[in-house]
Amino acid sequence: MKRNTLIIILCCSIIAFSGCSILQFSNLLNCKFAMAGVRNVTWAGINFSNVNSLQDLSITNMTKALDAIKRMDFTITCDVNVKTENNTNRMARLIGYDYELFLNGQPNAIAKGSSRDREYIIPANSTVEIPIPVSMDLVSVVKNREVGSIIQCIRDIQGKGNGTSSDVTVKFTPYLSLGRAPIHLSPITLTKTFQSSEKMSKREKKQTSNTAKSKR
Repeated sequence: MKRNTLIIILCCSIIAFSGCSILQFSNLLNCKFAMAGVRNVTWAGINFSNVNSLQDLSITNMTKALDAIKRMDFTITCDVNVKTENNTNRMARLIGYDYELFLNGQPNAIAKGSSRDREYIIPANSTVEIPIPVSMDLVSVVKNREVGSIIQCIRDIQGKGNGTSSDVTVKFTPYLSLGRAPIHLSPITLTKTFQSSEKMSKREKKQTSNTAKSKR
């Protein structure tokens, strides 16, 4: 009799747990995803959170920037934020994701990766931003390969400047847990048009040239 009772309790627990997972599965399916923006941009070891022009660079950082250009290093690291909107009355849970990042409609991804070490809770009737750490090569975007031009491009990517458009597309694949098994949803394509300026003012060009001469 006790054995039958234990079996019934165990079965009820499994059903309840599965039901909770199924609800979270359903809620994540009903979430809306969008690209929110780009934050924490770093290039050549320089954090560009508060850099808006050449004048904001210290001598040390200017040296780093010029060395990076000499090495033809135009790779920036940043967080691409994915806005996750849960309009249901129950929470949704994301246990990981895969991503691929494409630039200007190119067929090959310029960055890809995944995360399995952190889960994200999206409470009922709320919005959460999920930061995806990526590396992006700007060599095909920046035509005028000088420090001022790259700063302008980074400003435009962060939504702080004006210039010609650059399309960044992320194929975002969310993972959820159904019981103990991780289940992935179909990839979601998120696209945002950023601004990438190819021009730099005469003043910035002169400052870059003078800095390079001083270094010599």
